[in-house]
Amino acid sequence: MNNFYFPIISKRLFLILVLSISIFGSITLCNAQTSKDTSITVTDMLGRKVTLPAPAKRIVLSESRHVLTLALLDKDPLSRVVGWGNDLQKYSPELFNALRKKFPKANDIPNVGGLTNRSFSMEAVIAAKPDLVIFTLYGPIPDGIEKLDKAGIPYVFVDFFRDPLKKTVPSMLMLGKLLDREKEANSFVSYYEQHMRNIAELVKNTKQLKVLFHLNPDGKDCCFSSGHGNMSDFIAAAGGKSIGMDKIPGSAGKLSLEYIIARDPDFYLVGGGSTAALNGLKIGPSISKEQAEASMTSVMQAPGVSNLRAVRENKAGGVWLFFFDTPLFFVGVEEMAKMFHPNELNDVDPDKTLTELNKQFMAFPLEGTFWVNKESSSQ
Repeated sequence: MNNFYFPIISKRLFLILVLSISIFGSITLCNAQTSKDTSITVTDMLGRKVTLPAPAKRIVLSESRHVLTLALLDKDPLSRVVGWGNDLQKYSPELFNALRKKFPKANDIPNVGGLTNRSFSMEAVIAAKPDLVIFTLYGPIPDGIEKLDKAGIPYVFVDFFRDPLKKTVPSMLMLGKLLDREKEANSFVSYYEQHMRNIAELVKNTKQLKVLFHLNPDGKDCCFSSGHGNMSDFIAAAGGKSIGMDKIPGSAGKLSLEYIIARDPDFYLVGGGSTAALNGLKIGPSISKEQAEASMTSVMQAPGVSNLRAVRENKAGGVWLFFFDTPLFFVGVEEMAKMFHPNELNDVDPDKTLTELNKQFMAFPLEGTFWVNKESSSQ
């Protein structure tokens, strides 16, 4: 007698069994392939290769002002944010109020500290359990970042500050991939490039003006200004040259009044809207045109500044600082170019650009006064 028992299986049942195994195997393989295909690999703005297993769903923003960047890609920019820095709340409460008016969740997002005052907490970032942390190149590499590596938390660096004219497009396209918002990123990049090309074409044959950029004037010392990158790059794109570039080795520093007088700038440009200078230029969300113009007049009456030729001739204007270190800087570039070259760029309309951005891209509208031109207001 046979010691082994083999059940008898009909041919039909056998075929069904084989087919079932085949189908199950195909489904398993398909699922494995689908899972594999959701991984995303990017190169960030420090040249680092970063891979996510799937689009990011839980994000920590090292600087909360970059909700403006997310707002260009996602109609609910806070839906993924599980932690952020405190810079927006601290330096632009008007913008924060505009944000939380549309998205009350802003009140409940955990604060992970500030990079500029060295209160940023990697422990708070890790506790938020993000699947992506977004850093910028506004300052130095944050202390303790190796803790994220040990915790297995991916992070990337975007750059709208050190080399913004070259790194804005790749930064936005990278974020589009990481957030599964490639269509939105491509659409914004196309709009951005069109406007930047237009300005470049218009200013290429204009006289390059010497520009004094005054960062957060407070009516006391003169003058903190821009060195290399950021505002100096934006001023160059608008057809000017920051006189700080020849004196300041880093991205920002102080110029003496003697140096400024000797350079005799053609235009006096003020950056404001930050609580870092409570007596400075009042500009930005919820600020009226009258408030902005009155504060600009006050800034121009400060000792030393008032004696500059550009100021005496009303060759002066102010811009909202929070355009810069975000992809929205090109709106500020349009207005600066128009200030510098009013005759050649008379048809440039930054008000129209901002209206289009609010309508086509922004998750919440930017409403207020974002620039003031003393020459045009005095005519």
